[in-house]
Amino acid sequence: MLSSFFLDACGREAATVAGALDTTAAPVVLGLSLPSPTILAQYLVFAVLLGGIYGLVALGLTMIFGVMDVINFAHGALMVVAMYTVLVFSDATGLSPFFAIPFAVVLLFAFGIGIYRSTIAPIIDAPQENQLIVTFGVLLILVSGVEMVFGADPRQLGLNLGSLELSGVFVPRGQLYALVIALIALSGTWLFLQRTMLGRAIRGTADNRDGAQYVGIDVPRIDALTFGIGAALAGLAGAVIPLFQSFTPALGDQYLINAFVVVVLGGLGSFPGAFVGGLIIGFIQVFGQAYLGGSTYQIVIFLAFILVLLVKPEGLLGGSADE
Repeated sequence: MLSSFFLDACGREAATVAGALDTTAAPVVLGLSLPSPTILAQYLVFAVLLGGIYGLVALGLTMIFGVMDVINFAHGALMVVAMYTVLVFSDATGLSPFFAIPFAVVLLFAFGIGIYRSTIAPIIDAPQENQLIVTFGVLLILVSGVEMVFGADPRQLGLNLGSLELSGVFVPRGQLYALVIALIALSGTWLFLQRTMLGRAIRGTADNRDGAQYVGIDVPRIDALTFGIGAALAGLAGAVIPLFQSFTPALGDQYLINAFVVVVLGGLGSFPGAFVGGLIIGFIQVFGQAYLGGSTYQIVIFLAFILVLLVKPEGLLGGSADE
């Protein structure tokens, strides 16, 4: 049986689908109950959709760490700011929430630069534990501020995007849109880093900060822009989640925990790795919850995490931000 968090992450349509799957007769072979091809296909769709969401959440994390070597605990809080930005924008303008997504991205880019200049820049050369404490403090301030203004009760946009049905397999449209946006964000960020002068400067800073400064790259400016881009990617992830899921000020932390695992599995600083890691966690979570029951899948995620660290400490596709 799938957990309530998964059903939220896969959308309200998934609850009906999952209920049907639970009551679908499964063939028995050699005394073992085996899932039907339709059930397997449905869970496969859920896994890819959930993995794509995790990959999108992880993109901003890996961007900031790959260039600046900063672990941003405030990433989930930035997502929450974007969620409520979409809510306020939609309520204030009466426009579709899809119009609020680019607005949230731009707002979070500017907000991220402001956070960097006020909190990160003064301690950029300090020990990493100082940076962890500061970003954790930013997390607390942002989440508490959102909760003071909007309360802790779940909010939702009231959208009903429905699902596509393909040969008996349902694909929730909200999550499908999120997956498409995640792929566009991944491709666009990669092209930006590879094909633009600013992107090459960011890659150079990621490879060798001292060398980049020696050849004339304004490293503090690159750091500010990188943190802004990472915050914008967090904003993009946060802005698409209300399309299919109710949300609270604490929701960002739920995604962030698995996103850290995604980043480590895929490789710190690797954009393709973030997406691959997201798919791995999505598959483990969906099939683990379906067939292992309860929260046993968390043990599997932890074992996979340890195995990758032991066999390939740099991650499956580990490298720098230019990958």
